[in-house]
Amino acid sequence: MTFCPIIPVRGCREGGHVAVKVLLFGCGRVGRAFCELLGRKRDVVESASISLVGVATRSRGCVFNSHGIDVDRLLQWEALTGRIDALESEGTLVISDANEMLEDLDYDILVECTPSDFEIGEPARSIIKKAIKRGKHVVTANTGAMSLHFDELTRESLEIGVKLLYEATVLSGTPLFSLVRQGLPGCCIRRFEGILNGTCNFVLTVMGMGSTFDEALLEAQRRGLSEQNPWVDIDGLEAAAKTVIVARSLMSANVDLKQASIKGIRNITAQNIEEAKRRGGKLKLLSRIEANSNEIHISVSPEILSLNHPLAHLEGFSIGALLLTDVIGEICISGSGSGPKETSYSLLKDVLSLREG
Repeated sequence: MTFCPIIPVRGCREGGHVAVKVLLFGCGRVGRAFCELLGRKRDVVESASISLVGVATRSRGCVFNSHGIDVDRLLQWEALTGRIDALESEGTLVISDANEMLEDLDYDILVECTPSDFEIGEPARSIIKKAIKRGKHVVTANTGAMSLHFDELTRESLEIGVKLLYEATVLSGTPLFSLVRQGLPGCCIRRFEGILNGTCNFVLTVMGMGSTFDEALLEAQRRGLSEQNPWVDIDGLEAAAKTVIVARSLMSANVDLKQASIKGIRNITAQNIEEAKRRGGKLKLLSRIEANSNEIHISVSPEILSLNHPLAHLEGFSIGALLLTDVIGEICISGSGSGPKETSYSLLKDVLSLREG
């Protein structure tokens, strides 16, 4: 695994302090949660001299204020009108073209939160490339773009001399890449196992309590924590995309989604759940990366985990990973949530890490 050093963000001086200007592109569930977190952690954000100067969306308008946007007012106006560009405050400009925000206006860090596309990775790929080309650091939560275009995007960021951070793409708010980068220098990851999709884990958990598959999926959708297209989750595609990012980032593997063996939970029945219990285990959608000689094998499929497996007891929307290292053996990490709130924390953490240099 190869990590380039963090390149400090220069920013600009405002009132004697170096202010780092953030542009948010995409304000759906994750983008909105990011704004809410900026408001809730106002003291942390202000002490780090981080300023949200722009919010760009494809269909609900774009706003820019070089002196910073009041996120509480932004969210209030958006809730009332359904529009980002309804915000009324001194110095706030309504921008008609989202591309103008990327290509012409002044910012230091792009936080990219557009919906993931698992076929071509757009529009996130193009958005990230435009920011990198301008010499801007990028923080993204986009699993689709990073799984499909990992090498291209990381290579271009290195060539330009900016940082591309993507902690939010795999374990939501639970640190994985920063853990390995900062906490395990010199270690090689030999094997990876993970429960990476909270929706599937929730569905299997609720089925284990007696609900049918349809009932469990409806409840996951009611809670608003599944993808807009739930079959991206259910059929294992989102988990596979996350697994590809892990393989490329932590194991330097030249793999893509086409090489992954993917089987989701669409056809799981009550009988499958009971069979797992009868065998003294729990049924989980497990992502695996196995390194054999010079080959890397990636798979996502339902597996019965014995109760002594570190990931077997993750329930509901919890997610986690088990890493086998060459130096200190196994390391297990987990988080209790996989929704927009948790994902937004990883975005903020990456922004803060860029700020700190």
